[in-house]
Amino acid sequence: MTLDFMSLKTTSAASVKTEKQKEKILERQKAQEIEQARLSERELNPYWKDGGTGLPPEESEAAPVKKVTVVEDAGLSWLRKSYRRMKEQAEREKRNFEEIVAERYGSMEIFQSRLEEAEKVASKKENYGQGRWRKSDYSESGLERKEQRMKETQDEDDRN
Repeated sequence: MTLDFMSLKTTSAASVKTEKQKEKILERQKAQEIEQARLSERELNPYWKDGGTGLPPEESEAAPVKKVTVVEDAGLSWLRKSYRRMKEQAEREKRNFEEIVAERYGSMEIFQSRLEEAEKVASKKENYGQGRWRKSDYSESGLERKEQRMKETQDEDDRN
């Protein structure tokens, strides 16, 4: 029952702390080795290379999203095609046309407003293009030239 206190091993708080730090360092090294083993030298993802996380940096996420610009007719042709397909679907399924429009766009009024907006934008673009460098001017003169050539060749044929 007598315990010899001198025979017990004693440790200081500092030594315990250094041992824990060493263990943590070893654990980190093991985790890095495992991660490096997963990565191949032939890795194609640039975000995995050089010890990356596999995801792009957060700086690019903070960049504002650019709004898509309107192309050519502001979606007018797409809306018209959608209109035709909805009509075809109504005929095929023998359903009311407005029900199909309501399923896709919410209501007929919403679809009509979108169509009108696209028509306005498309008409503005057409008016803008009627300036000095209009393609139709050239094509008209080209047609006139073709007609003149046709007449000349017919006249030559008649002479022969």
